[in-house]
Amino acid sequence: MMTGKNKTSNENETGHVDVVVVGSGIGGLAAAVTAADADLSVVVLEKGSVFGGSSGLSGAQLWMPTNRHMGQVGVDDSVGEGVEYMAALAGDFYANRDAARRYIESAADAVAYFEDEIGLELQVIGGMPDYHTSYPGAKAEGRYLEPAPLPRDEIPATLPNSPHLPGGATNDELLTWGGAFTAGEWDWDVIDHRRTEDIATMGTALIGYFLRAADERGVDYHTNAAVTDLLDDGDDIVGVEVAHQSLPSEIRAREGVVLATGAYDWNPDMVEAFEDTPSEEVVSAAVPTATGDGHRLAANRGAKLGTYPPIGGAKGFFIKVPAREFLDEPLYRYCYNIGLPHAIAINSDGERFCDESFYPEQAAELYDPTGDYPQFPSYMIFDESYRQQYPLGNTKPGDPYPDEFLAAQATDLEGLADQLDVDGATLQTTVERFNEGARRGEDPEFDRGENEWANLWCGDPTHEPNPHLGPIDEPPFYAVRLYVGLSSMSNTGLVTDDHGQVVDWDEQPIDGLYATGSVCAPVEWGIGYQSGLQNGRSLTYGFLAGTHIRSRIDD
Repeated sequence: MMTGKNKTSNENETGHVDVVVVGSGIGGLAAAVTAADADLSVVVLEKGSVFGGSSGLSGAQLWMPTNRHMGQVGVDDSVGEGVEYMAALAGDFYANRDAARRYIESAADAVAYFEDEIGLELQVIGGMPDYHTSYPGAKAEGRYLEPAPLPRDEIPATLPNSPHLPGGATNDELLTWGGAFTAGEWDWDVIDHRRTEDIATMGTALIGYFLRAADERGVDYHTNAAVTDLLDDGDDIVGVEVAHQSLPSEIRAREGVVLATGAYDWNPDMVEAFEDTPSEEVVSAAVPTATGDGHRLAANRGAKLGTYPPIGGAKGFFIKVPAREFLDEPLYRYCYNIGLPHAIAINSDGERFCDESFYPEQAAELYDPTGDYPQFPSYMIFDESYRQQYPLGNTKPGDPYPDEFLAAQATDLEGLADQLDVDGATLQTTVERFNEGARRGEDPEFDRGENEWANLWCGDPTHEPNPHLGPIDEPPFYAVRLYVGLSSMSNTGLVTDDHGQVVDWDEQPIDGLYATGSVCAPVEWGIGYQSGLQNGRSLTYGFLAGTHIRSRIDD
């Protein structure tokens, strides 16, 4: 095996391995481990300074229909039901039942393989329903899996704590304790114990299980290793060019190259080209290395790109966290909090424009095919009652907000509107209309509070009569700037076949080139989304790519 750890960079030097994996998120590591199980030599090249990619920063939710754990919660499932649900997600025109079936059948196999072969421990996120319980094939529980907590001393490399999520808790526990935003109800003894004992959860644990398995199998892995080009022999992909202080400048792959490079969140040109959204309005929770490298590398070798209108996906409202950075870039977080009582989102006219409690509804409104974008700039409007009860950014309930955090603060709505350059009468009318329904626990305009998943994950279960609705009527009033947030889940990406091989525009596989994760087009779910799909697909297609590479040896 090529280690390269003691080598000095030499542009004339060439390394040789069986498999090169580009990217160290869950998809890349799944491919690496699966290939290494056949005694293939594997090197993982991570462009960033830390392992794990965006999946390592995530809640590590895995949406896996028909998984082997569903019986533990008494839920029956079938491939057919999963396919119908995913087709409904995708929309009639974009539905691809064959791709959905391929994912669902393979996802169950991937779960079984990694649990049996590498010691991955998964558990059901109890009580968590599919996004749209009214869709055909939906399930009220059982399809969501997550990793069990893992001691960090079992992880052979340093992984960062996610800046977006509470370390020390699992998804299942947060819901059992009352919800993601009711921190006062959480079992802090459990959380503090895990933090003291350095026990990882969520994305850190998920990546940790796979890094442990990679290490046990002799997989070679490097950070700060940027792949700058693919190597070909005229037809097939045979390796990569890499920039690294101690690796050869070329690494030849005898059996295949796997792209697991993530999306293009931090590439303004690609954001505007593929998301049709002004880049100055777009921020990201992804790792800053998500700059579309895999899209570019493969497209330059004739790879087919699939593209879908950016009206769904996983985008939603984000806020900037004051005085915080992550990997030398400003820190932005999902603003799920905007769906809590006593808060709304407004556009530049001072009007509401979506169901704030359910981010897929936000996503649909954050895209404007006319290019006018009247919703920008957007603001979160809330009152003192909200401030006293709920966290926002990195400010705890009841604490004062940093000056640089707020876009406006005033004792009345007219003063708030003046500071935001919004029509005061319109804002007043908007809030009064919202308050009238909120006091009854109703939202006639946008049906906020009607989605079961949002009620569970993004609401306050202690608030009556609706976990999402409370009037905005206690001064002072506040405003925070909202951004369009991405999280390495692209609407445009590479198209692959049943084995994870990248195909060309003639639908023929490009021999030696594979891809998994958000570098791939969302052919399975079209213009929709369901949390856990991206991590689930990444893991599954990493497994399929590694399995197919192994079959090449057998042939």
